Amino acid sequence: MRLRDMDMTPGSQRTLASASARELLHGALRTSDEGEGWVRPWRFSPIQMRALGSCQAWHPGLYRQMARTTAGVTLEFTTDSSEVALELLLDDEPRGTRAVLDYVDPEGEAFPHDGVSCEVDGRHLGLRQPSGDDDCVVFSLDDPDAAPADGVMQLPGMGDTHHVRIWLPCLRGCRLRDVVGNGSFVRGVAARRELLVLGDSIAQGFVSDDPFQAWPALLASRLDLDLVNQGIGGQVFQPGTLLGLAQAVDPACIVVELGANYRYEPCRERLVTRDVRGYLLELSRLWSRVPIWVMSPLWHDEEAYPSHSMSCWRSVPLFLAAHCAPHDQMTLLDGGRLLDHRASLMADGFEHPNAEGSRQLARRLWVRMMMRRGDVEERRTRAQTLLEGAPRRCFPLQEELRRGIGEVLFAEEGCVALSLVPGQVTIWGRDRELAHDVLLMLDDVELVYCLEPALVRDVCLTLGLESVSPVSICVCQGRPKPAAKGHRPSRPREVRPLDASFASVVRERYSHPEYLRQGELEGLLKQGLLLGGFEGGELVGFVGEHPGGSMGMLEVFPEHRGRGWGEALERAKIEDQLARGLRPWCEVWPENRDSLRLQRRLGLKVQAANESCYISRAPEAGEVVAPEGAGDGWAHGAGEEPAQGGDTAQTDEPPACAGDGPRH
Repeated sequence: MRLRDMDMTPGSQRTLASASARELLHGALRTSDEGEGWVRPWRFSPIQMRALGSCQAWHPGLYRQMARTTAGVTLEFTTDSSEVALELLLDDEPRGTRAVLDYVDPEGEAFPHDGVSCEVDGRHLGLRQPSGDDDCVVFSLDDPDAAPADGVMQLPGMGDTHHVRIWLPCLRGCRLRDVVGNGSFVRGVAARRELLVLGDSIAQGFVSDDPFQAWPALLASRLDLDLVNQGIGGQVFQPGTLLGLAQAVDPACIVVELGANYRYEPCRERLVTRDVRGYLLELSRLWSRVPIWVMSPLWHDEEAYPSHSMSCWRSVPLFLAAHCAPHDQMTLLDGGRLLDHRASLMADGFEHPNAEGSRQLARRLWVRMMMRRGDVEERRTRAQTLLEGAPRRCFPLQEELRRGIGEVLFAEEGCVALSLVPGQVTIWGRDRELAHDVLLMLDDVELVYCLEPALVRDVCLTLGLESVSPVSICVCQGRPKPAAKGHRPSRPREVRPLDASFASVVRERYSHPEYLRQGELEGLLKQGLLLGGFEGGELVGFVGEHPGGSMGMLEVFPEHRGRGWGEALERAKIEDQLARGLRPWCEVWPENRDSLRLQRRLGLKVQAANESCYISRAPEAGEVVAPEGAGDGWAHGAGEEPAQGGDTAQTDEPPACAGDGPRH
C-alpha cells in the first residue's frame, strides 16, 4: 500500500514510521515553534537578523525577507520505507524574489522556480511541490531500475535501507512537522562539519530551479559536508553580519561570494573598500585556521544589463586582492575563470547562473579546493596510486613522481597534473571535463606536456596555446644493447662526470645555453649528472639530464663529430642512470628519424608520437621559437638542417636522442 492510500491522520500514524522534522535538520542554525508541532528552520541567528535589519544594511527590508528562506537547509535520514512524506507549508514568495524572477519569465507568466528536492542513495529525484491544499510532498524511494517489474514496489519495511537527503526551498521559507514513511523506521543522520557559504542571490540559489542544483549544494555534496548557506539576495560586504555565527557552526571551509551588487547603484570606493576590509578581517578573526575561498565577481553581460554609471564595481576585484592578501588562510579566486563567459549559462541571460552554470561553478570551485588537499607528499602519493595501470604514455609523469621531481598540482580520480617549473605543466586525464577545469584553474601556463590525445584541443582552446609538437617517448627496457660490429670503437672511450671547473666551457660550447635556467647547469655539475667525453685529456662533448629526468643536453663539438661520440655519450648516460636505480628515457621529435633509429639500436622502446605532445604559444611572424623548456635539437623538423650541436656531422652516425628531443 502506498502512503497516499493510507490514512495520514495523527491517530493512524502509529502504524507508520515517523520522525519529527526538527530532529532531521542539517544546515539550520536554529528552529522556532509555530504551533501544533510545526517548526520553522532558520539559517541565521537572532543577532544576525538584527544586523540585517539595521541601518548598516543597504536594503534591510529585502535582507530580512531573504533571510527567512531555507536555502541550503536539508533533512537527512535513513529509512527502510519505500515511500516517505514530508509535512510542510510553504511561505508566500518574498516580494524581492519576484524582482529577479521577472527577468527569467519575460513573457509575464510567473513561475516559482523553486520547491523541495530529494536525493536517495545518490539518485536525484527532482523537484516537488505541494499540490492544491496538500500540506505534504511524497517521494518514492525505491530505484525503479531495480524493480522486478514496472510499477512493482517492495513491501513496506521489506526493502533496502535508503539514505535520503531532502533539500528545502532556496527562494522562500517554510514550516515543517513530521517525516512519515511506510517502513519500520525513519532515523536521523549525524551532522557533519559544514561548508559555510557567505554571499548574495547567486549563492542563495537564484535561479537554478532546484535547491539541489544550486552550486553551494552541489559543492557541499562533492565535499561530503553539510551546508550552511547564508546567501542573501541583494547583499554586499556588510561588517557585523557574522556576529553569533561562530558559536553555531563548525566550518571545514568557507566560500565568500559577494560584490556583484555594487554595480546596481551608486557607491564610493572609499566606503566599499572599508567594508570589504572590515568584513574579511572579521571573518579571519572568527576562523583563523579554516581555509577561506574568496571569489571575485563572476562574469556578467554588461550590455544586457548595464551597471550604474556611478558604481565603483570595477574596483571590487582590486579591493578583494588587497584585503585577502594579509590573511594566510584566504585564497582569492578569479570569478572570471569559474564560469564561462556565455549568456546560455545564465538563467536571466546576464548574471544569475542556471542549473548548467551552477554545475560548472561548483565543479571548478571543487577543483580549485582539491589543489590544496593534503600536503605535498600526500598529493604525490595519491598521484602515484592514481597512475597505477595508466597507459604507457604516462611513463614520463610516473617517473617524475617516482623520482620526487616537480610539484603535484592536482591528483584526483580522472586527472593528474604536475609542474616541474613555474609555467610548465604535465597533465594526463581520462576525464576530459575534469582536465579542462583543472587547466582553467592553473595560473600563467605557457607550456603543457599533454599525455592524453583527447585533451589536445581542450588545452589549445582553454589556454590559448596554438603550437602542437608531437613527441616520441623512448624508454629503456633494460641494459643497452651492445654496439653493433660496425659501431664499435677501436679503443675504449673515456667518459666521466664533469665538475664545476667545466662550467664556463660547457656554457660556451653548448649550442642552446638559453634553455638553461638560472642555477641549472651548476646543479648538474654539483650532482655529477653532466658527463663529458675525453680524447687525450681533451673534452670533446657532454651529455646531461633535463629537469624532468629525461636524458638530454647532448653536445659533440664539431671537430670531433663522426667518430661515434654521440652514441658513446648516450650509452654512458644510460649506464649512469641505471647505476642510480633509475629507468633511462628520453623524448625525440618524430621527424628525427636518425635519432629514433639510434634509440632502437640501443634497445629503447619507442612509442608512437601520436600519444603525447608539447603544446605552447605559436611563434610570431619570422620567429623560430622552441616551446619553453624544449630540449636540444627541437628544430630538427622535416626539410630543416640539423641544429648546431647535434652529433650529426657525418651521415654514418645518427644524432643521439638525448640532444634531439624536447625537455621539460
